Amino acid sequence: MKRIKSLSVLLAASLVLLTGCAQVNLNVDDGSAKDDTNKEQHVYKIEKKTMPLYAGSYDQKIDVELVFLDGITDIPYISVESFKSVFEYFMESSRYPDLALSIEEDGEIVTLTRDTGYPARILFDEDSIEFWDLDGFFKKGADDVLIDNIEIPCFDDDGQPQYFEITDSFERYGQPVIISAGDYGIDLVHQDDGYYLPLHLVSDVFMSQYDTGFIFNGSAVYAGMSGDFDGFDDLYYNSDYPEKRSPELTEYNYNELCLALDYIYGLRSQHDIKDFDTLFVQTGLDEKMKSGDPVDSVQALYECVNVYLDDLHSSYLKNIYVKNNKIETKHPTSAMISERDDKRFRDARAKYYEEVPGYEEIGNTAYITYDEYNYSGIDYYTEKPEDHLDDTMGLLIYSFAQITRKDSPVENVVLDMSINHGGTVPSAAYTIGMFIGDGSISINNATSNALVTQNFRADLNLDRKFDENDALLGRYNLVCLTSPLSFSCGNLVPSVLKNSHEVTIMGQTSGGGTCIVQHLTTADGSTLQISSSKLMSYTKNGSFYEIDRGVDPDHVISVPEQFYDRKALTEKINDILGK
Repeated sequence: MKRIKSLSVLLAASLVLLTGCAQVNLNVDDGSAKDDTNKEQHVYKIEKKTMPLYAGSYDQKIDVELVFLDGITDIPYISVESFKSVFEYFMESSRYPDLALSIEEDGEIVTLTRDTGYPARILFDEDSIEFWDLDGFFKKGADDVLIDNIEIPCFDDDGQPQYFEITDSFERYGQPVIISAGDYGIDLVHQDDGYYLPLHLVSDVFMSQYDTGFIFNGSAVYAGMSGDFDGFDDLYYNSDYPEKRSPELTEYNYNELCLALDYIYGLRSQHDIKDFDTLFVQTGLDEKMKSGDPVDSVQALYECVNVYLDDLHSSYLKNIYVKNNKIETKHPTSAMISERDDKRFRDARAKYYEEVPGYEEIGNTAYITYDEYNYSGIDYYTEKPEDHLDDTMGLLIYSFAQITRKDSPVENVVLDMSINHGGTVPSAAYTIGMFIGDGSISINNATSNALVTQNFRADLNLDRKFDENDALLGRYNLVCLTSPLSFSCGNLVPSVLKNSHEVTIMGQTSGGGTCIVQHLTTADGSTLQISSSKLMSYTKNGSFYEIDRGVDPDHVISVPEQFYDRKALTEKINDILGK
């Protein structure tokens, strides 16, 4: 099997202005001559079947025409036209209702063009997919930030501003990206008048960018958002599946998994992974991956993701055919350390709090505490935030009102991230806006090399204005508590706060976690989440630096109990801040 040299390939691209539009000429030469003789001679026997596609539950169903080649019934293909219909259906029913595709067919090339004007070319004679701009193709709309992390609409249905105002953002467009499916032994088929793509290639390359994945069990296609297939109660472990996978599915599943992980996994360079085919060989997982026994394959996938990647963002979830109790569990280093730390800090907190309050005042110091960033989509312009203190934004709005109330005794505000394992980026951005006003989140896409800094303000007092009255900065002394458990967004927020030079970081070095999570499915029914190619970063002197190593505190708190003895901690904070 040939290996792709690099998923992010700099093409010789020239822009030719033609009738006011930019025409892009892609000249691709990866240095290897590809033998298409066998493909050109082979004529597939094509069978078409209409099957149901369930979108998140059995209540949402559409019919989709699938294509099967040479009598192989466990590797479905889908026509480009059918893919367009499925793609637009999902966007219409999710948070991107205006997203659309157009199709242009020209011999062996089909060009998909987004409503934003960005194209993806499918070269059937070369078995490859080319993105002139990967991030541009997948961004929400023409006027949206190239890589949007806020994701909450800045205007409500009546056109009134809400929650966030996106200010001037920095965008550096990436290099063109080629996904050479043929180098992984995967055929893109143009035969007669039809253009056909493997359904799972569509899932990995296109749908996963919107956190959607497909599972095919022989009788229907099941689609899940964010790796969630629990809406199909009778799907798991009840599907009629042979004890042995067919040789064709076994080979395709391995090749497609290599392609997907090479394309999406964001920490390849940090983990010294040349490509995943090489990793599987180096770790001895390749034989199990290529076994016809689905239990062997699932075991190998579990070990790859949970043990050898071991980055806490990446984890094996489950397989629709193989029960999890058949998997021999392993205990990777990072996970073991995190579990140990979690127990130490929770035991320490339990000595002082049976249940820690989300908002608490100790003397002149307000403490805001939550262990997860979540966003429930509640309309706080009509709902009372005090009724939703388990929602991060509700707690923040309530806390802000308490801190800034008339005759408030609060002088110091402490954000306790000591047991915060992360969560949703929008609620993290809202936290940043509350503390320092002008906030920013930087992203480096490791696949395309695009660089984006998204700048924003948040509306905390719910007056639908974005000004100094929405931030704590300048009115209070600001502190953030971190520990090794401050991971992902629990690491992102302290990173942004520290680099503002306006917030004092206390505690221990935070736990890292630089990649935004992305969910994948495999062709034989597994679901997993991995660290995507989008790396949360901080900028210094114009350079982007990933935040995986964590944030060092300005003042160390060495003993977990000292985080939660808040009377003593308040005294210490006042002493440090000169109060």
